[in-house]
Amino acid sequence: MIMNVTDANKYLYHYTPAAKAIEYILKNRTLRLSPYTGTNDPKERKGWLFDFGTNEGRDLGRYNRDEYSSWLSGEFKNKTLMTCLTRDSGPLSGNHLFDIFKRGFCKPRMWAQYADNHKGVCLVFDRQRLQQRIDTQVAPRFHVMSGPVEYVDRGIARDIFEDQQYTINVDVLEREGKDSYLLRHLHTHYQRLFFEKMTDWKDESEWRWVTFSESAEPIDVKFENALEGLVFGDDTSPEHREQIFALNYNKGVQHEGLRWKNCSPWYDWK
Repeated sequence: MIMNVTDANKYLYHYTPAAKAIEYILKNRTLRLSPYTGTNDPKERKGWLFDFGTNEGRDLGRYNRDEYSSWLSGEFKNKTLMTCLTRDSGPLSGNHLFDIFKRGFCKPRMWAQYADNHKGVCLVFDRQRLQQRIDTQVAPRFHVMSGPVEYVDRGIARDIFEDQQYTINVDVLEREGKDSYLLRHLHTHYQRLFFEKMTDWKDESEWRWVTFSESAEPIDVKFENALEGLVFGDDTSPEHREQIFALNYNKGVQHEGLRWKNCSPWYDWK
C-alpha cells in the first residue's frame, strides 16, 4: 500500500482514535454507517429551509414554509446514514519518496482532527472490496449511493430556475403525494444535497457512502478482507499498537507508521 502505488483510486482511508479502532472497528471487524446529522458540517447537521415553486400557477400562499421544510428536511436527514473516508490525491507516480504528500493517510490536519491528535490510526481499505461488502449487506435493503464529494462555494442568493435542490415543486407534490415526491426530489438533487461541501473542506478529498434507511439506527458493515492496511500515527502508544497487532493477527493486514522529522513526514519502517 506504499511502494509502487500508481492507482489513486485503489484505496480509501478512515482516520479514527486508537481506542475506537480497538473497541469497535477491529474487534467487531465492522465499519459503521452513522447518522448524517452527526457530522461536524453545519450544512449537514442543521435543518434545511425550502422554498416553493410551481409551473402551473398554483397558489403558493397556502403552503407553510416552516412546516414543509421541517417535513422534507427531516425525512432526508433523520433517516440518512453515511460513512466518510478520504482518497489519495492523484496522479501518483509510484515513487513513494515523492508521493507521500499525496497519500490519503498522510494528512496532518486530519490526524489532528479525527485521529486523536496523531495518537490514533488510519485504516486503509481497498475501495472495490469495500463497495462489494456494502452492496451485499446494505444495498438489498436500502438505497445506497457512493462517490466523491465536490467542493463548491455557493452564495445565499441563488438562481431559483437552476438551483432547485431547496425548492419544493408543489405541482409534483399535489399530483403524487408526499411519499412519492420525497423519492423524486432525492433522486433529482442527491448530488447537491449529499455530495457537495464548501471549498474549505477540499483537502479532505472525501469519498462517502450514503444510504437512506428506515430510521437513524446505525448499520455496521462487516468489511472482511476489504481492510488492507493500517497506519499508526506519530504518537500512537506502544500499548495501543500491541493491542492492534493482536486484533489483526493473521488477517492479512499490513501495518505501517508515520513519523515527523523536522518539517517532513516519513514512514516508520520498523
